[in-house]
Amino acid sequence: MSSFDMQYDEDDDVLEVNFADYDEQFAHTLALNDHIFVFTDIGLGTVWGITFYSFSRLLGVSETEFTALKDLPDVKVDACLALLSVPPASHFFDITIPHALIARIRTPTVEAMVTGRTIVRDLAGDDPEDTR
Repeated sequence: MSSFDMQYDEDDDVLEVNFADYDEQFAHTLALNDHIFVFTDIGLGTVWGITFYSFSRLLGVSETEFTALKDLPDVKVDACLALLSVPPASHFFDITIPHALIARIRTPTVEAMVTGRTIVRDLAGDDPEDTR
């Protein structure tokens, strides 16, 4: 990844992540649910940014459901899930049950964001595993 910007507002509990500069006139805002919004190109080919509202609460639950995708055509849902399953978006999502639109929210390391690799550390803090 060439660059990224992350800003967390503690008072509002909002995490904004931008992976590229983009013109909001040409961005497609895709709601995943009431708390997660993805900014993509019109063709759902690139993720430009993600905004998480109630971010700490999202981290406190084991899974979240992408309820807003349920009303979309299957083709668009499949394109969205494919987009979320590859970097840079996959650094923040683990799509655990795709057909039920269920995912876990991740907190990537800076190393993972810079290198493009997904680094998973076990709970004991032992050696990281590179899952590329």
